Amino acid sequence: MKSFYKIINIVTSILFVYLFSQLFFWSDSFVKDLGLEPSIASLVLARRASMFMLGIAILMFFSRNLPASKTRQIICLSTGVTLLGLACMGTFEFITGNLNSSIMVAIVIESILWISYMIILIKDWKTENK
Repeated sequence: MKSFYKIINIVTSILFVYLFSQLFFWSDSFVKDLGLEPSIASLVLARRASMFMLGIAILMFFSRNLPASKTRQIICLSTGVTLLGLACMGTFEFITGNLNSSIMVAIVIESILWISYMIILIKDWKTENK
C-alpha cells in the first residue's frame, strides 16, 4: 500500500497543476469565480502566482517517494505552512466580504492538506526521535 505521504503529495501535485493551469491560462475566469473584478493588475499577478503553483506541483510530485527524513520534514513543514496561510487568508477575505462563497471549497481543501502534512511531520519527527 502506498504511504500516506505519497498519496498526499500526489493529491497536492494534482491540485497545484490544476491551480497553475487556471491561473496561467484562464486567469480572467479564475478571478471572476472568486467574485472579483478582473483588472490588468490582478491578471498579471494571477499569471505570476501560477509559477509558484507549478513549482510546488513539481516539488510535491518528485518528492513523493522520499523516506522519512529531515528533508521530508522540511517539505511537510513548508508545504503545511503555505497551505495554512492560504486557508487563513481565504477565510479572512471571505469574512471581510472581499471574496464570495466559492472560496470555501479552497479553504476546505487547503485545511485538509495542511493538517495532513502536519500529521506526517509529527509522525516523522516521532519516528526520528525514538
